[in-house]
Amino acid sequence: MTKKEAKKFEKLLVAERDRLSEGIRKIEEETLYESTRDNTGDLTSYAEVGTDNFERETALNIATGESNWLRDVNDALRRIEAGSYGMCEGCNKEIPKKRLEVFPAAKFCVECQSKLEKSGRL
Repeated sequence: MTKKEAKKFEKLLVAERDRLSEGIRKIEEETLYESTRDNTGDLTSYAEVGTDNFERETALNIATGESNWLRDVNDALRRIEAGSYGMCEGCNKEIPKKRLEVFPAAKFCVECQSKLEKSGRL
């Protein structure tokens, strides 16, 4: 991979990192720091509490997925710095540029990723 190509992917990854960080921050603000409703103890308020808890749990699950993706993006940025970006961690062959354009944090080529998903190992 040329330095110019690596810079292009670094730019994509930095933009994705910023987007994910902002999304996670918003989810945290909306769910973790949001005050709960004043519940008077009637049946309607219990239903609202249940709905609020479900929405909070859903938002936190989304934030967890976003955090995992953010970790992968940061890992890809470290690989760019180390000069190993774009190389498959399974077979040490170059990951096709088309795959990196679609999935810039990819650690594996399609073949190794497929093996990993099917058997859980390479």
